[in-house]
Amino acid sequence: LPTMMTSLPLTYTEAQWVTTLYNLIFAALLITTGDLGDRWGRRTTLTIGLALFTAGSVMAGLAGGAVTLIVARAVQGLGGAFVLPSTLSTVNATFRGRERASAFGVWGATISGAAAVGPLLGGWLTTSFSWRWVFGINLPIAALLAVGTRMWVPQTRGEEAARRGFDGGGLALSAIGMGGVVLGLIEGRSLGWWAPLASGWAHAWPVSPAGLGLVLGGVTLVA
Repeated sequence: LPTMMTSLPLTYTEAQWVTTLYNLIFAALLITTGDLGDRWGRRTTLTIGLALFTAGSVMAGLAGGAVTLIVARAVQGLGGAFVLPSTLSTVNATFRGRERASAFGVWGATISGAAAVGPLLGGWLTTSFSWRWVFGINLPIAALLAVGTRMWVPQTRGEEAARRGFDGGGLALSAIGMGGVVLGLIEGRSLGWWAPLASGWAHAWPVSPAGLGLVLGGVTLVA
C-alpha cells in the first residue's frame, strides 16, 4: 500500500477503500452468490467468479488513478464472492465419508496457506518488480484454474434451491446485513465506533458510519 500510495498517488482514505471495498462486497454477497450457485450450477458460478476476478485484476494492474483501482477492487470482490461458496459447495456435493473430510482439510489448508504466503509474495513482487504484478500474477493462475474447472470440476446444483422461489427480500437483507457489519468492524477504528473521529472522512456526521453499519447490519441480519 505505501508503494501504491506513492506511485498512483493515493490518499490515505483512498488506500483504505482499496482494501475495504473488496472485503465489503465479498462478505455482503456470499449468501446471494451461494444461492445462485445452487440454482445455476456451482461450476457455472465458479467460472463466472474466475472471469470477474480476472477482469478486476486486469483493471487494477492497469489502473492509472484511485477511482479505477477502487472500482477494480469492487469487481474482484464480486468475483471472489462467486468463487468461494461454489468451491466449498462443490467439495460438499462431490465427496463422501472419509474422502469428504480429507477434501475439506485440503480446502481449508489451501486458504490458510494462501493467507500466509500471499502478503509475503505480494511484498516480494512489489519490491522486486512493481506493485502492478500483485494483480498481474492472478492472470496465469486464473487461466489454469479455468482449464482445470472445465476438465475436472463436476456441475452440481442444490435441489432444494431449485424447488423454492427466489427470495429476493432475504438476499437483499443478507447483503445489507453482512455489508453493514463488515463496514462497522473495518472502519470503527479509523472513523469512530459511535461518535465520529475528527480525523475521519465522516467527521461532520452526527453518528459514525461504522456505528450505523453495525446497528443496521445487526437489525437486517435478524430480519
